[in-house]
Amino acid sequence: MESLQPVPSNDPADDQAWREVFMGYDPGLLKMRRFFLRIPSNPRCKLCAAPFGGVGGGLARIFWHAPTGRNPLLCRACDGMFRKHPGGAEVEISVLFADVRGSTGLAENASPAQFRNRLQAFYKAAWDAINNRDGILDKFLGDGVMALFIPGIAGELHAARAVAAGRDLVAAVERLPDPRLPVGVGIHSGIAYVGIVGNAEDRDFSALGDVVNVAARLGSVAKAGELLVSTEAARAAAVTSSVAPQMLELKGRHQPLEVISL
Repeated sequence: MESLQPVPSNDPADDQAWREVFMGYDPGLLKMRRFFLRIPSNPRCKLCAAPFGGVGGGLARIFWHAPTGRNPLLCRACDGMFRKHPGGAEVEISVLFADVRGSTGLAENASPAQFRNRLQAFYKAAWDAINNRDGILDKFLGDGVMALFIPGIAGELHAARAVAAGRDLVAAVERLPDPRLPVGVGIHSGIAYVGIVGNAEDRDFSALGDVVNVAARLGSVAKAGELLVSTEAARAAAVTSSVAPQMLELKGRHQPLEVISL
């Protein structure tokens, strides 16, 4: 993730406009998302929620919201907006990472098809948990997922929604038939750059910054069935735990991080 770079804007007004979108001040985007979320089916555009599959996908294509060939996670309309007005904004968000524990050993003891099916069941559980709490499933990472909870989409209580999604995901994985994958989840909240990253030829909508890297580290060290939440995210989500907070040394980070286990 550190190798990605924001795509700069030549117009400061672009960054201000995207700030209004990501902070939830843009009524046009909110109205569009409410409209499209009434129409099936998944997957959807990360930004405007236009459906890409089924009958809903056919309707979205009429309004020029088909997935782009270059980036199937954005529709043509949203991708066009980013191309015309590149950039993004620094906003406070919550980030969730879910990671399969010991995936190398698990793959070694299963056929490729068997391992793929187990991953697909995990991906489906993650998609439902994140989408139901108004998060954006930003990336499938081979044996994990990254999700963003942005105020303009998840609302002011984005941290609470991220924690709720994490709990839903852990519970959903526990309900999967055996042999299910051991999954740990990490959540952190803070200021991140949200917008277009990459280069002129290969760009994507994502988030960058320490908050993303910390959430990834928490997801990688959480035990199977464990939800690790930084105290920053826990305070923002107004959640408590009977387990005392602990200080974690995270790889690549100079200062230890206080977290709670849910």
